[in-house]
This record gives sequence, structure tokens and C-alpha cells, in this order.
Amino acid sequence: MTTTPSASSFSLASPEEVLAYIPHALGFYPRNAVVLLIMQGQGLAATLRVDLPRPENGQDQAVQWAEQLVQLVHKVPDASAVFMALYTGQTPGDGHDSLPRHDLVQWLAPALVRSGIRVRDAWYVGAKRWHSYFCASENCCPAEGFDLPDLALTETHLRMVVAGSAPEETIWDGSGVAPWSNKATIRQYAGILVQEYDGKVPRETLIRDWAQLLEADPVVAERRMRTDEAFCASLLVSLNDRMVRDILPFLAGRGAVRAVEAFKEVSRAEDFGPASQDFSDFLLGTSSCTPDWERIDRLWYYCRDLLGIAEGTETSALLCLLGWINWAKGKGSSALKLFATALEKDPEYRLALLMKKLLETGEMPGWVADPQRAWRLRLEGRLSA
Repeated sequence: MTTTPSASSFSLASPEEVLAYIPHALGFYPRNAVVLLIMQGQGLAATLRVDLPRPENGQDQAVQWAEQLVQLVHKVPDASAVFMALYTGQTPGDGHDSLPRHDLVQWLAPALVRSGIRVRDAWYVGAKRWHSYFCASENCCPAEGFDLPDLALTETHLRMVVAGSAPEETIWDGSGVAPWSNKATIRQYAGILVQEYDGKVPRETLIRDWAQLLEADPVVAERRMRTDEAFCASLLVSLNDRMVRDILPFLAGRGAVRAVEAFKEVSRAEDFGPASQDFSDFLLGTSSCTPDWERIDRLWYYCRDLLGIAEGTETSALLCLLGWINWAKGKGSSALKLFATALEKDPEYRLALLMKKLLETGEMPGWVADPQRAWRLRLEGRLSA
């Protein structure tokens, strides 16, 4: 689920504008999935993407799939209606009743209506044509559907591009980050630190290094990270420490003071207090706080860039941090892809295993469904990736 700006910010008066908006809301072009645009009154509250069930798995899975989607929709407070778009990758037949995965719409739409959610329309979206599943006669629309216009020329797409949005063709899996020119030097420093690290570099020092990075002006922080090779090496080495790794999202989302206090309580492994409870609630997405999305966005970009010099366990840690941030933003599909990549590199990496299991149950942070606390696409300057 991805939180989105209000529909009043866009010209979503036609199916073409809605279909142009969906890749920007998700950050990628959907395939073999249903996308639900969830409304609160006349405003657009969230965008939900879920993989389509396999046809060979039968009716029982389709019913279970529909029930799960209904539950996810109702996690958005005051959800009142949805637009539904199915991206199947299949070619429709010649008649109104031959649209791909028509059976899924027949299960999902009535289930939503019974739960109090109005289904404003449901569309099959192909490579060149789109068609309404609710249109059953030539008086409504032609049997072959409508030509899909060049979505790149729609007002919505152009506005989003100007704002800085650039949807990927597929979900990013954490690959493709270019190696840094000074990678060899940073790796040498990292090797030295690893030899000296055990018991000699206080964890609080490593946490404060990250805190300085997140508090600094992003341009200054990026420059230091890339040019101060010893400092950058310490960031990498810190990722091998599970406790330091786990504190980083909390550090970004709640600030250095709370993070250091939580770290002290957790390190004692006894007499856990409010700071460690705050830390635990935040990581599990059950906290009542509003995360500091600006600092969390900074952590995302720094972690992504560090993939250009990371190796081994460092890479797995960075992929999990990036996955957690996407999960916190409500980008479940993107998060799951990053955790899967981490497990390809290390099938036993525990954090990736735990987060993958959590996502597969459909769990999302509580703030995702709260418009006052959720992450939102920024329409000024660069959009958060």
C-alpha cells in the first residue's frame, strides 16, 4: 500500500489520467497485479498493489485473495470507494465476457461492496487497450475496448515528471548501483577497522557517526560520505553489528537522543524501559508516533549509495534497511523485492527472513493507513524514491 497525495492535486477525471498516475504512485509499472486506488470521500488516500493469484490454484485461493484485499482496504480509515485496475499480461478475446481474470473481479467487487466499499469502476489494462469489466454492451463501450492513449502525454504524467517522479519499468531489486571510484581505498580502511573493531570501537560512536550524517545538510553529508574514506569505512563496518544496524531506522525516524537512550537500554538486556519499548514499537510499525520522513528519506538515499562499495554482510544489511524503509512508506511490493534479493545473497540472513514473513502476511505499519502520519509523495522538487 502506498500513501498518495489528495486527488485534488491531480486531474484524475478520466480513466486515462488515473492509469497514467498509477505507475507514479507505485514507483514502477505494475504487471500481473491488481491495483486499487482507495478513496476517502472525493480524495485519494492510498494505492494498493497485490499480485494476482495463479489461475491453476483454483477458486478457493481466489476467494481468500479477495478477502485479504478487502481487509487491506479497510485498514485505511474512512475508506469509502475504490478504482480497480488489473494488469494481467494476457490478451482479451473478442467479447465483453472474455476479459482476462474476469473471475477475480466477480469475487472481489461484490466482497468490497458487501463490506461497505463502493467500486467505482474496474478496468482491464493491456499494452494497447483498456476495457471496463463493468461494461457489458455496445451501448456502453465497444467489445474490443478503448485504445490506450500515450500515457506519457497525459496531464497527470507530465505534472509528476516535472515534480521529479520517474517510474521504473520493473520493481527495483537493489542492483545496478555503480561502484565508487574510490571503492578500493574505502575497502582497505574497512579491512583495518574490522581487525580493530572487536571491543575497541564503541557502538555509541558508530551510532553518532550515522546521526551526524542524517542531521547534516544532505549535500554536505553526501560529500563527506564519499570523500572521507575512513568515515565511510566506519559506516560500512557498523552494518556488521546487528544492534547498530537495527537502531538506524529508529535513529532516522525518531532522532539521536531517543536512539542513544534505546540503545543503552537494549544493551543492558534487562530492565527495559520506555525508550526500548518505543524502539521496538517503531520497528514493528505499531508506534503511535509520526516518523521523521525527511531523515528517513536521507537514510534511504545513503544506504542505496553505499551499495556501490558494500560487500557481503554489509550488502545484506543495506538491502534490509532499504526494504524496511519501503515497508514503512507502505511500498510493500518494493520492500518484498529487496528482502528477496538479500536472501538470494544470504539465504540465512535473519532480518530478511523475518521481514519477508511479516510482509507475506499482509502486515503494514499502522501509520500507513493514517493520512496525518503516513509518508506521502512530495510534489515539490524531487519525489522520494
